[in-house]
Amino acid sequence: MIRSPIPPEENIVRAIHRTWWDIKDGRKSSSIFKGENISVSRLAILNLQELFPIFHRGLDTSPSGIIIGAGEINVGHLQKIGREYVEKPIEIIVEEDPTKENPEKNIVENPAHAEIPQKISRGLAKKIIKELVFHKDI
Repeated sequence: MIRSPIPPEENIVRAIHRTWWDIKDGRKSSSIFKGENISVSRLAILNLQELFPIFHRGLDTSPSGIIIGAGEINVGHLQKIGREYVEKPIEIIVEEDPTKENPEKNIVENPAHAEIPQKISRGLAKKIIKELVFHKDI
């Protein structure tokens, strides 16, 4: 299936697990954006009030703990951070990837789901995290 890229004008959010964000101390783990095939959601499709219940239903059973918030970033800004990353510039593409309910695979329906297929290094993840707007669960 061919997945269309998300336009740079859109904002996306990444669901954040308890072990990734110490709200009390303000510490954030690179796990928020490190790795590949990173799941995000499009705010142009669903707002935070609609997304948090989806996040909880699909992700609260993770070994990383329950969802306690979300990190928001503009796609164009994310791409700029990737292109300007000194250690190893990378072209970041966010692709639409709406999900359908599939209980056998523990997948919940999320029409706003999208994915970043590129591998994001720990160093680049830390730069991205500094630019996220954090939203506590509402």
